[in-house]
Amino acid sequence: MDIADDLDNSGKGAQSTDRALRLLALVAAQHGAGISVAALAAQSGLDRTTTHRLIKALEGHGLVHREGRTEGFRLGLQAMALGQAALQRPPLLVQYAPLMKSLVRRVNEPLFLVVRAGDRSHCLYLEEGSRPVRDFGESVGNLRLLGLGIPSFALLAHLDDAQVQAHYQRCRAEYEANQMGLIRLRKWISEARAQGYAHIYAKGLRGVGVRFTYGSCGEAALGFVAPASRLPRAQVPQLAALLSAALERIAPGAV
Repeated sequence: MDIADDLDNSGKGAQSTDRALRLLALVAAQHGAGISVAALAAQSGLDRTTTHRLIKALEGHGLVHREGRTEGFRLGLQAMALGQAALQRPPLLVQYAPLMKSLVRRVNEPLFLVVRAGDRSHCLYLEEGSRPVRDFGESVGNLRLLGLGIPSFALLAHLDDAQVQAHYQRCRAEYEANQMGLIRLRKWISEARAQGYAHIYAKGLRGVGVRFTYGSCGEAALGFVAPASRLPRAQVPQLAALLSAALERIAPGAV
């Protein structure tokens, strides 16, 4: 028996499945902190009895879990397994790779696609064009702190001040090992928020990154990165506008 059978037996078929998936999306959005049944009911508009029945069905299939009776629900092992399976052929890459190829044909500079993975970004794809940069290809598949990657900085800048502070404290040792202090980080974050995109110039490289959302709670960023000699400061606003417009065409409201 699969989850659809369970939900059919405990509700009204497709309606119950739709409600359960809504609850799953709410749990995913609050995975870090966890979310209670009461909060799930309030945010979904379902009564508490229905919410409890559906969340228990999801829990029975490993899609959600909680560590104790007083803890909130988080995504479970099966949800993680599904996400890991998706990485074998990432749907995000299938959707955005053609766009990236088109943008690189116009700009002819390397373009990265990164996704947020907690305190880090995962480099999912790189479109290099006809002027590849040595060592850039080694980034694909790697994880980096949000504040140490140019496209991923757009993800960090979207966090509120309390989240930035907590993120930095969790990762302080690694930031300090890379000569990145909180004051400098906050300065760049303030600039990114004011501009609506991340612009970083460091170690002879310049880049511009734009954050966008996907699915119910996913965060990603596209970013051009190149030697500063090839990417002048005056070109940055133009590239940011190009990225934002292209992303908006694919998924209106995602930027």
